[in-house]
Amino acid sequence: MAEAEAEQEVKKKNPLILFIIIGVLLVGASIGGTIFFLGGSGEEESEEVVEEPDPEAIYFALNPKFKTNYEVNGRPRLFQVAITLVTREQDVIDALGLHSPTIKSRLVILLSGQKFDELQTPEGREALRAECLTAVQKIMNDEIGKPGVEKVLFTDFVMQ
Repeated sequence: MAEAEAEQEVKKKNPLILFIIIGVLLVGASIGGTIFFLGGSGEEESEEVVEEPDPEAIYFALNPKFKTNYEVNGRPRLFQVAITLVTREQDVIDALGLHSPTIKSRLVILLSGQKFDELQTPEGREALRAECLTAVQKIMNDEIGKPGVEKVLFTDFVMQ
């Protein structure tokens, strides 16, 4: 009879122990899932490198538009281009305003020496844009000690 009572007691404890083990496993899984989904790894996180965003681009339009006449196959042709310079520094904008006569003079000479046929191709226009950038950066280097200008943009380009 004592054995029968011991068996009944073990049978009553088995489901209770089973429910406790399942409960502990569920709580552990819940905690682990929460840590996983919230990005915590339990390890030290690496330091984030916070980069400051580039300052806003500042545009400086060279006015008036540049105009040049060409003669192609005995016929007069017109080449007109509007140029805008891009920088990210206000002191460069101030220097561009101060030295714009020198920049315009150099660009007029550069533009008037171009060949009409070469400017009709995208590659020719891109090469001209690069030459203009180099010329402007050289002037800025001579005047303020840094290139300052990031890009040259052709905002109007007409060939007739």
